[in-house]
Amino acid sequence: GAGSRRLWATPGARPFGARKPALMGNSDSHAAFIDGVGRLSYEDVKEDEIQFWTEFFSASMAVEDIFEIVSPDHIRQLRDKRPRNLQALLRGIAKAMEDVCAAVDETGHPTAVFVTVANTTIRLLTRIAPFLMEDREQGVVRDILWRPGGYEPDAAGQAGAPVETGEQANGSPGGKAEATPPESETPTEANGSPQANGSPQADGSPAGNAGPTAPENETPTEAARRMAAEKAAQEASPGPPILGNDLLYLVGRFLFLPGYTVTPRTKMTGKDRGAILTHRVDERTVWKGGVGVAAQITAMPAQAFLKARCEVLRCVIACLSGPLFQSTDEYQESPPTMLSRFCGGQVAYTANLFCSLMATAFSYDPVGWGVPYAGYFQGEQDEEVVDLALQVLCVVLDFDPGEAAEGEASPGDGAEDAAEASPGNGVEKTRGEEVKEYLVDNSVLQATSHGIGFRNSSRLEDLDSTRTALWGSSVRGEEEDGWLKTPDGFFLPLAIQGKPVLLPKAPKDEKRKMRNVYRHMLQNISRDVEIDLVFSGLVRMLNTMHQATQTYLPNSRRSVGFYQEALVLLWHLLTLNPAFTKRVVDHCDTNQILMSVLYLLQQAHGQPHLVGLLHTASFVLLVLSSERSFGVRLNESYSGKVPLSIPAFSGCYADVVSLTLHKVISDSLPKSANDALVEMLLTVLCNISPYVKCFALESCLKLLSLIERCSRPAYIFRSAFTHHGLVFLVEVINNIIQYQFEGNSMLVYSVLRQKEVFERLAELRLPAPGSRRGRASSAASDQQTPRADEASPGDAQDPLNTWQPDDAWLAGVKRKMPLQAILCMVEYLGPMVQGICTEGDVSDQDAVLKYLRQTTMVGILPVPHPIVIRTYQASSYTSMWFTSYMWGVLFTRSQRMPLYDWKKIRLVVINS
Repeated sequence: GAGSRRLWATPGARPFGARKPALMGNSDSHAAFIDGVGRLSYEDVKEDEIQFWTEFFSASMAVEDIFEIVSPDHIRQLRDKRPRNLQALLRGIAKAMEDVCAAVDETGHPTAVFVTVANTTIRLLTRIAPFLMEDREQGVVRDILWRPGGYEPDAAGQAGAPVETGEQANGSPGGKAEATPPESETPTEANGSPQANGSPQADGSPAGNAGPTAPENETPTEAARRMAAEKAAQEASPGPPILGNDLLYLVGRFLFLPGYTVTPRTKMTGKDRGAILTHRVDERTVWKGGVGVAAQITAMPAQAFLKARCEVLRCVIACLSGPLFQSTDEYQESPPTMLSRFCGGQVAYTANLFCSLMATAFSYDPVGWGVPYAGYFQGEQDEEVVDLALQVLCVVLDFDPGEAAEGEASPGDGAEDAAEASPGNGVEKTRGEEVKEYLVDNSVLQATSHGIGFRNSSRLEDLDSTRTALWGSSVRGEEEDGWLKTPDGFFLPLAIQGKPVLLPKAPKDEKRKMRNVYRHMLQNISRDVEIDLVFSGLVRMLNTMHQATQTYLPNSRRSVGFYQEALVLLWHLLTLNPAFTKRVVDHCDTNQILMSVLYLLQQAHGQPHLVGLLHTASFVLLVLSSERSFGVRLNESYSGKVPLSIPAFSGCYADVVSLTLHKVISDSLPKSANDALVEMLLTVLCNISPYVKCFALESCLKLLSLIERCSRPAYIFRSAFTHHGLVFLVEVINNIIQYQFEGNSMLVYSVLRQKEVFERLAELRLPAPGSRRGRASSAASDQQTPRADEASPGDAQDPLNTWQPDDAWLAGVKRKMPLQAILCMVEYLGPMVQGICTEGDVSDQDAVLKYLRQTTMVGILPVPHPIVIRTYQASSYTSMWFTSYMWGVLFTRSQRMPLYDWKKIRLVVINS
């Protein structure tokens, strides 16, 4: 940057033990690097010791060597015992990276020495970054990275004083601190760090600004006001440089550095260099065309740069890995500053990175033109770049700085199709009282129920069994002696057994105003050619999972290792981009992606380590099933040979869906812990049922067997929510009778043969106290509590786990169960079919099916009900689940080199 000091000029007097870089061989540079690490650990090293830093960063070190020499203990010792050395090291990395960029800006390409420096600095930053985020209470690290001017022991009040900070409105640190120097004492840029003036400059200098740490005993309201004032002051006048901003900016530059990771399509030196773009694509350096730029853009020879791209992408993931070291509550309250800054849009080449990652990942061909063994000739570096590109995309797209749209508590029992959006956040005045909004939170209580039951009064036992506040939803009301009183007069406990279950939400004007430009760019992919490229790339990647098991020649096709990341990206595309969803379901063959998702669903079923994949595949199916075009396309005849564990049949893709889901649902029914999964998969069947013209015999038998199992009293009365699955199954039959009667004679015949099941449902009654069914209901209800080795004290007495059915609950269940059309059909067709069988001595079902195909129910059945489609409704609860799942996948797949210390990870549970 302008005015910054060159590290690689001819050095002056050398300190003891220093060697000239030009005379150093590999063994000498290796020894110098080891000496440098030792010196940093045990004695103070000044930032202006040019010779030391020159030799340290010019050492040619392999990734494996750096990970072996720079141990976690070394980094923690620097962080805890010698923070000045840690700051000097990080500043040295930033200076070295800036000098590499400056040299490339002048000459157009880096020399061999600068390539070595670039590799060493990136590898060092990759190694160090995760350990900087292990302890969010580390005020020293926050000062080093995010305090203007960096860490100063005297200014901080004492060396290593903890600074407990939150995230300011502009992304800079805030919160509590031991002491904060007056503005006049804030260090300036005399340390030689790159300038940071609030926004990227035309000369490519890093951007950013941040405010001082917060005073003690500050309330959230005071903090928000202070943050806004500080942001306004910072925007008015640039402050000292911020090291964290500089590092992120320079990493962004390295991703598109001529001669290191790209070959520019036109000249980029001197007056032709131009500005470093952030929000617009620079076609001269974008890796590949297809997304954001035309696919016909001049191809860039990339093989020489693939390894460097992998190094820098791996560094990006390491820098953004802060969520791993936070609990879910901490992450939602105060996401890592590195992550929020990187996604904020001020890092160099932000738009370039998004378009390059998308085009690189989804134009990749893992098969190799369909020729056996051709996939093995693609090259390991190509696949590794795609793997890392997908991981980076998953990380940046998962981060949602805004509050998810959350609904009010359902006025029923929690099974409503979609909760209504909250009319507003924060505090509002109603009839002179203060009404606040609260999050229904299960993170502390860890109950196995769907939510908290409303009470008719401020007594815990006065439960209203027809109303439930779902976990992750929002409720509004006013506090009264440990209870929340809702505007309509019902009550919810603020805490259960001393554990908070209702958390107040900040008003709108106090919420952090962060943004994620990557989610914005994904939402705005709308060109048909770009959507088709992305969809076909996803199909190719996911199809390899089952194609690899169906080869005549041994191992002639191989599956990709990043199928979970690809599935997560499909989820983000379907939920964030309506144009993508509409284009895919209306004009693309969704049955191709359907087969891959069903295969992954079945493979994950019964595998504890793949439970996240199981639920992600279920979520994808839920979103797809809510689209009419998807359901209609399921009527296409199925002739594929995807290796699914389902009975042989002759039918359509709808039969594949029903038979596959039946297998998973049937195995999951006995365990109450699987109720949410069962409900989601039955919702998929319910969504597609109005459009299926003809189910095969095997599908009909499986559907009726599920209804028979779910209609047993022991299952219905197992908990307050298990009846949801039965309601969905009855609705499936109802939809088919009302809308697809003519083609589904086999299903109609199956219903007639098991009419007793539906008649029993119509006469359903509460089990008598003390009866076998009543005892079964109580025992099944008890199964919802955690096992003894997992339960926390008091779980056995948790009021949420002692539910008992009553008349009001049963009446609500019967109102939801659409039995009228089914019973009407049974009453009309049952005697006729019985008469045909008796009078004609018919024992072959073909005669009955022929009669059913020829008859009609027009004028017999009630007026068809409106088709109800249920889909995914975003909530902070499910968003946090996806975050945990995604980071769990990245952790397990990134430990070829020990990038993270699993003992320090808090977001997910790591089994050693």
